[in-house]
Order: sequence, then structure tokens, then C-alpha cells
Amino acid sequence: MKIGIDVTQAVYGTGISGYVVELVRHLPQSELVLFGTSLRRGGELQSLFPSAKIFPFPPTLMHYLWNVAHQVPPEWLVGKLDIWHSSDWAQPPTGAKKVTTVHDLTPWLYPVETDPQIVAVHQARMRWVVKECDQIICVSQNTASDLKRLFGISNDRIKVIYEAVPEAHKLTPQITKQANYVVTIGARQPRKNISRLIEAFRKYKSKYNLPPKLIVIGESSHSAADAEISFTGFVSDQQLVDLLAGASVFVYPSLYEGFGLPILEAFYHNVPVACSNTSAFPEVAGDAAVYFDPLSEEGIAKAMAEAIANRAKLVTAGKTQLDKFSWEKTARMTLKIYESV
Repeated sequence: MKIGIDVTQAVYGTGISGYVVELVRHLPQSELVLFGTSLRRGGELQSLFPSAKIFPFPPTLMHYLWNVAHQVPPEWLVGKLDIWHSSDWAQPPTGAKKVTTVHDLTPWLYPVETDPQIVAVHQARMRWVVKECDQIICVSQNTASDLKRLFGISNDRIKVIYEAVPEAHKLTPQITKQANYVVTIGARQPRKNISRLIEAFRKYKSKYNLPPKLIVIGESSHSAADAEISFTGFVSDQQLVDLLAGASVFVYPSLYEGFGLPILEAFYHNVPVACSNTSAFPEVAGDAAVYFDPLSEEGIAKAMAEAIANRAKLVTAGKTQLDKFSWEKTARMTLKIYESV
């Protein structure tokens, strides 16, 4: 069985990048035919996947060829294939059986928060996914439900396979002791709900005896940074691990995520978690987190305080929950899908 996999997105430093890298690492190497395109980062792709066939084509060209014109099968570039596992941005025509992974449906659920060009790319691609893909992997039941609701795809074409903590975030923390701060991971999009978290922290810090500082890993969308609030901007994998492992609590206030990988990363580094009771979070965190209504400022603050107060219990529960997720299991279930089609 020759399994073609598009590894193009592996170099972008996102959760999807980690998914591509870890899935490929854990599949039977002798059966893989790896394909990637990049005009400027082909060397990085080749370093990650020495056996891959990397072509100097820009993303705009591949979007037009595959999502718009729907021409140029990957077989023309890599030879005969039995399976083609596409990335989440380009869907080519192919004579092979087609498998793809849907990580989230943000371009449809929050289109005003997504770059219009990105929305257009995903819309064009999804038209072919719905029409042609034999199996669609979703990274959570929540994403699967959204896919069925938005596109009417039948249950027999969808399989839920969870992700796991990437090796890049299993680094040993370079800290001597736990510090006293709240940490979150956020971005500019309003659905990340960072502004409400900041207001919750400011208003209720004294009432619930929260730590003196909130650190937001990511870019600032406003001028909120001061002695209480710190935005880190981009951080390395080691810095991310250090900031996470040293925190009193990890809080994830997002209104919507396709999975919620940072929750598992917090579990891995023995940090108690408070998170929204929305989207995929209950699937990921199970009984190992304190949940809150992400629209309630006091609810967010109260949950953070509860998580800190129950640190030992939550850390133990987090380790138990973490055992449910592994890349070995992800790869094994994915391989079964390849075999089934």
C-alpha cells in the first residue's frame, strides 16, 4: 500500500504542523510517499522529511491548480498511489482513495475573524472534500458534529481520531520552581476571548485571591499590557514549555477550538487547568479541569481560583486524562482508515 501524504504545512509552527509531523513519524515508513510544496521553505521541509519529494511551488499556485482548476493529480509528481491524505488547505484530483483531516471549521463559524483569502481557500477546498473524499478524519466529536451540520456529510464518511501532545512540547522545563502567575495562550481573534479574561482578572483578582500577574502567550490585540498583564509575542517551544510549567494555573477562555491541544500540554507539565465549557474542551479535558461559562467574567475568575486551590487533585486527574491520547493510537487508527478504504 502506497500512502501519499501532503506534508506542506509541517513548517508553519501551528498545531496542524505538529499533527503532520507526529502522524508521519508514527506511521509505517516503508509505505509512505511524502509530498510537499514551498517556494521559500523547501529546505526546512526536506530537513524534516528527508525522503519527501519537495517541489518549489508557491501555495497560491497549488491552491489554483488543486482547489480551483482541480487539475494535476499528485501521481504526476510522485508516481502511483493507493491512498492520498491531503492537508487541510489543498485538495487535488487523484485516482487514489482520498482521506483528509478537518481540524476545525473556524472559516465557516467565525468568518469575520479569518482573513478573507484564507476563507476563500478553505471554501474552495471543502467543495472537493465534500464531493470526493472517501473518509474524513475529525480531531474531535465537536468538529465532526459541526461538519455534519454544515455540510450534511453522512456518519459513515467521518471518523473521529484525537491528537496528542507533540514531542516538541515535551521538553524538560528549564525552571527551578513554580512561580505565581496565571498563563493563557491567545491571539488577536475575538473568539479567543482574551479581552474578557483580562477584565475577569482585573475585576476579581482581589476577591478570589488570584496570582498577581496574567501572562498571555501570543500577540496583543490592544494596549492592555501593564504590571498585571504581560503579552509575550512569539515564543520558542522551550519558552512555551517554561511559561506553562511555571504557572499556578493554565486558563483557556476560547469560545471555540477544534480540539484544544494546550490543555493536554498543561496536563503533561503538571499544571491545573480552568477552561471554557464550549466546543471540544470537555472531550479533551474530561474530569480533569474546572469549567466555566466563557461569557461570564466572574465565572472565569472563580474557576481559576478553584483550579489553583485543587492543584494536586487536578494534576493527578490530568495525568489520567492524558493517558487517553497518544500519537501511537492516532497513527494506528489512521492506518486502519487507510486499510478500510
